[in-house]
Order: sequence, then structure tokens, then C-alpha cells
Amino acid sequence: MGVSVWTFMRPRAGELRPVSQRALDEFFTGAARLPADDEGFVRYAQVVVNLENRRAVEVLRVGFYQYRALKNGKVDRKHLGAIMAAAPEAALGALRIDEPPPGVVAAEHRFAKRRLEHLGTWKPTEDDLAKLRGLVNHKADREIL
Repeated sequence: MGVSVWTFMRPRAGELRPVSQRALDEFFTGAARLPADDEGFVRYAQVVVNLENRRAVEVLRVGFYQYRALKNGKVDRKHLGAIMAAAPEAALGALRIDEPPPGVVAAEHRFAKRRLEHLGTWKPTEDDLAKLRGLVNHKADREIL
């Protein structure tokens, strides 16, 4: 039993293609370039699958992520920094040491979570989902999504 991560780039709506984790890692470190879509984002779908005897048997999680790219195809460090800054606040913001004043609702973490989702994720179209379903099921050699 194990887990594997499959990643598919989305250069345009309804178009997905496999991309290696190494290519993404090199994009984030600045060592490689990836093509951005018309809006200037590198968008990809990440599918986490459960493996039994090295065969995919079920999808555990699907995520749709985006990162802004510069015109030369390198990651936009400013945008990446904004995402990295929002992550701890979204994840740990609810753990407050002090209580808010009476009548005030401590909701900063909710706004941070919404900001993080807006910065770092994208909403797939029906065409995107259909294409992803086909790619995942083909790679798994069975229907798992």
C-alpha cells in the first residue's frame, strides 16, 4: 500500500497534460520555466491516489493550484511570497493566545483562508474536470475518478 501524486498542467481551459513533479519543483526554485496561460498563471491539477501493489485503486484528494508566472516563464516571487505569507495565518490564525474584546468575532483566519484560496487555487470548468477524469482513469487503467 502507498500513495502517489499525479500532476497535470492546464495551459488553457479544457486542456490538461501530465507534468513531472521535477518540472514543478524546478519552476518553484527558479531553475526552470513553465508556460503560463493567457491570464499569466501556471495552473495545474494535483491528484493524490492510493496504491495497492503499485496500482492506483482510489483517489484520495484532488487540488487545483495556480501560481503567477513572469513573461519569461519563471515563477513570480512576489506572488509566491504572498501565498506563503497567507498560509500560516490561514492554518494557525484560529489559535489565538488572547481573547478578542467583547462583541468582536475573531475571524482573521477565515479572511486569510479566503485570501489564500483566491491567490493559490483555481476553479476548474466542466471541460477541465472531464479531461482530468479521462487522464486519471486512463493512467490508473480503471475508473477511479
